[in-house]
Amino acid sequence: MKKSIFGKILIVGRTNVGKSTLLNQLINANISIISRKPNTTQTHITGIYTDKLTQFELIDSPGIKNKYSNIEKKKLRDTFNLIQEVHIIIFLINCFIWTNEETKLLEYIKKNNSNYIIVINKIDCIKKKKLLLPFIYKINQLTLNHEIFLISAKKNIYLKNLLIYINEKLPISSHKHLNNQKTNCTKKFLISEIIRNTLMNLVNKEIVYSFTVEIFDFYRQKNEKYFINSIVFVKNKRHKKIIIGYKGKKINQCKEQSQYKIEKLLEKKIYFKILVKIK
Repeated sequence: MKKSIFGKILIVGRTNVGKSTLLNQLINANISIISRKPNTTQTHITGIYTDKLTQFELIDSPGIKNKYSNIEKKKLRDTFNLIQEVHIIIFLINCFIWTNEETKLLEYIKKNNSNYIIVINKIDCIKKKKLLLPFIYKINQLTLNHEIFLISAKKNIYLKNLLIYINEKLPISSHKHLNNQKTNCTKKFLISEIIRNTLMNLVNKEIVYSFTVEIFDFYRQKNEKYFINSIVFVKNKRHKKIIIGYKGKKINQCKEQSQYKIEKLLEKKIYFKILVKIK
């Protein structure tokens, strides 16, 4: 009789390499926000994959880069700690991109966890796949012949190969989550992420790290509407003015777009309020 398997998998890589897209595709749910703007993922987000006897937690991590704020340094330490704990590390990279950041991260992984694979993403953007051969050879030399996978997370190309490998490498263990559970994140957290992502796509890149979103009221009345009150905290008056926009246009756009996404998440109509305050 076949036994169930369970494990933890961490996705690491530079910013905008497609980590959130890969997580969402594998678990077939949109829980990690996706944006073309850098530094979209600001905390570790866990998705849950379940298929028959296989279950694993898939952790999306903030992207590596050149410089870090104090808050980002803490997140980086969290990533390094997770590298030591998980069963498999998916080191996600883009075609032809290997810099000093990737080298440093790989060196740390080699010292702390030998169960890693290199996954080259966005191969759908390369028309002549033969051009990748020298790059793959270079990576192969650096990684001591560890497995290398070619995928397109966005187009769902060759993700089955990745799942087959994961199935073979995870330990025999009982499942830790319900079969239909997609994340261990709370609804409040997912809602705050929806608002943050919506706002990120509406404002200038310069203030992406200058606001936070908090949900203060989240309750359901008589099995009908959800009541949600949220506050966007900003650093100063200038940022508040940018987020609110001319005659409230920007924040109203955020409210309208966020409400649609939140109702889709909760599968219920909501009463939704969003305020902007200086913290």
